[in-house]
Amino acid sequence: MRIDVVERPAVRVACMRYTGPCGEPLARFWRGSVAPRLADHGLIDCPRYGVTLDDPVATPLEQCRYDACVELPPGLSLPEASEATVPGGRYAVTHFKGPGAELGAAWAAFLRECQATHRIDAARPPFEHYPRGAPYDARTGTFACELCLPVLT
Repeated sequence: MRIDVVERPAVRVACMRYTGPCGEPLARFWRGSVAPRLADHGLIDCPRYGVTLDDPVATPLEQCRYDACVELPPGLSLPEASEATVPGGRYAVTHFKGPGAELGAAWAAFLRECQATHRIDAARPPFEHYPRGAPYDARTGTFACELCLPVLT
């Protein structure tokens, strides 16, 4: 697994909160609630973020919070979403490509490798970054994103 450490800027985003288990229920939330709103507001090709707010190992799955976010162009807001900032700073980053069913295992492997070589910054949440033009194959459910884990300098 290739891991790069990069400095990421803070990003203003609109967020829609999901609470519950990851996997297919979360994928349905993105497809059924988030994507249609982004399309309605012309934001479908803007960078997106999936911000994990709770540790699924320490929190009951039905209580895990996750913010599905879209980067907002200057001067624009999304009325049915809250605004927040994805914190900037130093992040360990690796690339993921596959179906959503493989994402949890990818995060677990990434976290294990990072803990062996970096100090994790628990004050900032980890997130998935879906850059502009990130691929998604509706037929197979395969997508690509960057897994971003905050680390201390």
